[in-house]
Amino acid sequence: MILSDKLSPELLTYIEEIGLHHESQGISRIAGRILGLLMVTEGALSAEQIASSLQVSLGSVSTNIRLLLQTGHVEKKSVTGDRVTYYIFSPTAMEKEVLSALKRTASLQTILEKGAQIESVKKNEVLSERFASMKESAVHFEGYLEKLLAHWRSQS
Repeated sequence: MILSDKLSPELLTYIEEIGLHHESQGISRIAGRILGLLMVTEGALSAEQIASSLQVSLGSVSTNIRLLLQTGHVEKKSVTGDRVTYYIFSPTAMEKEVLSALKRTASLQTILEKGAQIESVKKNEVLSERFASMKESAVHFEGYLEKLLAHWRSQS
């Protein structure tokens, strides 16, 4: 296990970059930092070890771990005879990302279809073409994501 006293400056910088990336995606920076830490950790870590390594509060770790468990980025790991819950980076985290993108794309298509049916949009050629083009792009993107998911699953 990598703990804070063993984290090199290079790893700390990487963990922070992962945090900033996730923050830019609408997830808290601490959740991203937890993911970054678990990505560079061979074994499982307890919430206390995560808090200590990242120098954040245990409450913040607990809140963000719950979110990461819900999204499938993190999994619980138990150790026989140990009452502490440990966490690992989920081996299916990238698959969950693709599934999430597919869900968002399907939702966008529904919204675009609804918008295309608005009378003022239907009557305006520029707007009508805009909605049709956006819908076509969303359909193509969905197809690419489905192919990516199929490829990902075939590699597992």
